[in-house]
Amino acid sequence: MTAVTLTSALQDECFRQSENCGYTSTTFTIWLRALRWTRTVLWVAPVVCGAIATAKIVAQTSPISAAVFSLLATVLPLAYRATKIDRAIEDYELLAGEFTNLRDRFRQAARVSSQKPFPEFEADVKPLIDRLEKARRRSLAPPEWCFLLARRKHKAKHYQHDHDENPNNATG
Repeated sequence: MTAVTLTSALQDECFRQSENCGYTSTTFTIWLRALRWTRTVLWVAPVVCGAIATAKIVAQTSPISAAVFSLLATVLPLAYRATKIDRAIEDYELLAGEFTNLRDRFRQAARVSSQKPFPEFEADVKPLIDRLEKARRRSLAPPEWCFLLARRKHKAKHYQHDHDENPNNATG
């Protein structure tokens, strides 16, 4: 293969990896929001359920409701600990940031480093591939609906830069 063909192929691959990292970081961010919301519910719900269960009016008018709220006030903190949601949030925060950074680095490599001679371009991309492989070692698997939402956001150009919308700007 010629240097031009190799450069073009590596540039295409950088754009693909930038897109993949963009989808992954957005998917992780969407799931991260859901996890944080769940954590908040699991923190607040036991307090609310305990308050409702001990309210005299509930206990007098509906002892079954009082019992259900008492059970929830007891079970929800255990569910919170069992899910290890704080650890999951830390993992998703870390990797959402890493994939966002990789998205930008691969895009920069495709647009800027690809203008260098192929050996230099390849040398610039290699550490990015190593970082990507390291990030992928963690097999985090958010629900499919998170990816579908992320893809919809990207297809709707939620992550397109204003600069790229101006036809006078070179987008290479």
